[in-house]
Amino acid sequence: MSKAFLKLPVMFFTIPFVYLSLLLDTYFHSMFGFLVTLLFSLGVGFYFKACDQLPLWLIGNVLSTVFSILLQNQHPEWHFFYQPFNPAFLVLLLSVLYLIPQIIGIIWATSLKVHLSK
Repeated sequence: MSKAFLKLPVMFFTIPFVYLSLLLDTYFHSMFGFLVTLLFSLGVGFYFKACDQLPLWLIGNVLSTVFSILLQNQHPEWHFFYQPFNPAFLVLLLSVLYLIPQIIGIIWATSLKVHLSK
C-alpha cells in the first residue's frame, strides 16, 4: 500500500460534510447532496477503521463539525431556507446523524477484518 494512500485521513479533516450537503441542498433543491455525503461518510468510517485510525476519526469529525458551523455563518439566507431550524442547530444535528453511517462503516470493516498495512 502506498504511503500517500495511508496518509489520506489528513485530507478528511478539511472536508466539512454537513456544510457541503446543506450547500448542495440550498442551491440545487435536491437531496442528492445528503445522499452523496452519507455514502462518502460510510466510506470514511470504513477507511479509518481499516487503517486503525479511530482517534483521528474522532478528531476529524469534531473538526468537520466546527468547519461546517463556521462556514454556515456565511449564509444568512439559510435562516429562512431551513425553517424552523436554526442553521447552527441543523449542522449539529446533521453531524450527529452523519455518525450513524460512519459507525456502520466501522462495524463493516471490523466484521470483514479489513486492515490496511502501514
